[in-house]
Amino acid sequence: MRKILAVICTIITIFAIKEAVYVFISQEADMVKQRPILIVISLSICIPLILLSLWLWSPGRKKNDQQN
Repeated sequence: MRKILAVICTIITIFAIKEAVYVFISQEADMVKQRPILIVISLSICIPLILLSLWLWSPGRKKNDQQN
């Protein structure tokens, strides 16, 4: 179950990173006016998603091995 969540979270994270990069390199007039707030929003979404993806992909600790 954890691997399925990791795959789903990774796909969402990749999409969020793609959109964040678009915010940084876009030259549209509407985007340029609101760029500072859009950068804050995109980073506040991307950073937790990256951390969640890394945590889900890291190997889980086994409770049985720690008790012995």
